[in-house]
Amino acid sequence: MANPSVLVVDACPALRKRISDTLASLGCEHSGVEPQQAEGAVARHRPDIVIMTAGTLDPTATVDRLRTLHARFAQVSYMFIAAISSEDLAIAALQAGARRYLKEPWTQVMLESAIKALLPRDSVGTRTSDSLVDGDRLIGRSAAIRQLRGEVARVASANSNVLVLGETGTGKELVAELLHLNSPRSARPFICINTAAIPDTLLENELFGHERGAFTGATGTQSGKLAAAHQGTVFLDEIGDVSLATQAKLLRAIENKAVYRLGGTRTLHLDVRIIAATNSDLEHAIEQGHFRKDLYYRLNVVRVELPPLRDRVEDIPLLIGHYLLTLNRQIGRSVQGLSARAMDTLCEYHWPGNVRELRNVVEALLVNLAPETTGIVDVPPEVMRQLTRAMGAPRSERERLLHALTATNWNKTKAAGQLRMSRMTLYRKMHQYGVAARP
Repeated sequence: MANPSVLVVDACPALRKRISDTLASLGCEHSGVEPQQAEGAVARHRPDIVIMTAGTLDPTATVDRLRTLHARFAQVSYMFIAAISSEDLAIAALQAGARRYLKEPWTQVMLESAIKALLPRDSVGTRTSDSLVDGDRLIGRSAAIRQLRGEVARVASANSNVLVLGETGTGKELVAELLHLNSPRSARPFICINTAAIPDTLLENELFGHERGAFTGATGTQSGKLAAAHQGTVFLDEIGDVSLATQAKLLRAIENKAVYRLGGTRTLHLDVRIIAATNSDLEHAIEQGHFRKDLYYRLNVVRVELPPLRDRVEDIPLLIGHYLLTLNRQIGRSVQGLSARAMDTLCEYHWPGNVRELRNVVEALLVNLAPETTGIVDVPPEVMRQLTRAMGAPRSERERLLHALTATNWNKTKAAGQLRMSRMTLYRKMHQYGVAARP
């Protein structure tokens, strides 16, 4: 990396120092000022990058200051770091002029990747065909993960819609975010919509928005998520759970590149890239009449498949090291690593919940240790019992489904939570495997 000049704008000296220390380790020229000094500092020093942090009290004031700076110094690249993040805040920051958005807790690797992305291409070297901004968040050295990095790098630069396939917990949202960060749309909004978490009666309003008076309680106009992502990227998670009626409206929006708010008559131009994800078999859903073939073809322009963790066992030690590093800081532990026995146990486990389950197990491991524990540790007995029980559990998806239903006395909510899926996904899979009712 060349030596870019970076100005850190924050009211907290400790946070300015934390960021500045990281910048120093990256070889950046850096300085820090309080928010009220920002405009004068940018005018005097003309930095390459301005990093603005939003505290918990009034993040909108930081957005307003960012908008003012961007209007006057548009040639400067801006990064926004939020202490407490929300989708609305991210959209507001990007619309105000931020080209990169980070949220706590960030790491040196994340900050370095964001800075590299803001610099001119020749200042960071020519990117290879399989290099990625923030690509090191795809942790691992296995052939499967190296292939995935290359696919994401190649697909990101296109404007085509993408269908991301993979089991629950494999990192579909992370891949969608990397596709956005490495695309020409990276400076515009990235909006995630978990379609399975939103009741179908509300999903249409979430996607398209509504006009005042469109229904009882609609006291004002609300923009939908598709319109809010104009010129950016929309990530539709669990697309297989969307009803046929909403599928038809989504298809029309994609084909016509336009949306209508509920109760509205005015056409709103739509310029978004759609990334959809699912852990279900959409081809089977099409055969069963549960998913529209025409929508499938619109979404499946480019296909990216994520490997399950059991197919890249050699990456488990690297992932554990990464989670120990981040969770030690969050939980307040000083564990340096796992014993050989503990590592063997975790590598032998089949990880039905994939990377997400691994992170949860590492967190449970740290929580169950005494606060003063340091150095190399074994898996605590509480966590070992949990893993041992799971090792004896059924491994096919249908068997896991029946096992969870039986274990919860056919309580669908508890079974869905145990399987780490939504109730809608649980019902769909029950239908798929012919598990219609209690035997």
